[in-house]
Amino acid sequence: MLIMSLTAAAENNPCATCHAKSVADLTHSPHGSNKVSCAACHGDGQKHLESPGKRSITTFKDSPTKTESVCGACHTEDHNRGNDAHRAADIACTSCHNIHTDEKISSPQFGLRNIKAGSAMCTSCHQNVFAQFGLGERHRLMEGAITCSSCHDPHNPGRRLAGSVASQSGCNKCHADRDGPYMFEHAASRLDGCVACHEPHGSQNRHMLKYQQVGALCYSCHAEVPQFHLGFSPVAPPRFNERTVCTNCHVSIHGSNLDRSFLR
Repeated sequence: MLIMSLTAAAENNPCATCHAKSVADLTHSPHGSNKVSCAACHGDGQKHLESPGKRSITTFKDSPTKTESVCGACHTEDHNRGNDAHRAADIACTSCHNIHTDEKISSPQFGLRNIKAGSAMCTSCHQNVFAQFGLGERHRLMEGAITCSSCHDPHNPGRRLAGSVASQSGCNKCHADRDGPYMFEHAASRLDGCVACHEPHGSQNRHMLKYQQVGALCYSCHAEVPQFHLGFSPVAPPRFNERTVCTNCHVSIHGSNLDRSFLR
């Protein structure tokens, strides 16, 4: 079957004389389904036919910037990129995408058997992040309920959900009940986003908080507290400390329409 397909490809495409397998693979890919020719990506092949070699054709083994410019000619929405992290790391389109085939990764790491193929690709670089999905509380990536791209834009990771209000809008696609709007907002969520308090990938805390104890989390920002939190005796221990469950009183911690201190 493969030999027949290679032969048929060779008869209809001069590129197949030397690159028969690539041409045959292309016919079964999204590019092939959309009738994308070799010349559309690799350039005019006439000089290459006259003088075979890497210099007479676009090979996608040059700089990531050149690769991106070729792919971006068609994939304009995916390539509206700024100076993002992938570009800074010289990650090219071909680092993640198979151009001639739609072959998927079939052996994801860390035992994430139901992980989607796109997310499995991310493991090759972001292994430290994927390790967090093995913790007790996590977003359900390994079950296939979400993918990395549910939260992250791989073509514009400069806008990823990390340390900014962007994380707030991204999380609220699923957690809309935490978004408000509120008359009294928790400043941390608007300045640093949800990641000011939560570990987005996984945590040992059942609310995916950065600290196991609620009081320790609150005191990490609220080092200055009203005097009655500390007590008025110079020798007695503080009334409240990092072991205090602050949310016993400050129940509307994401925001409130009643009280600026998020009390009942």
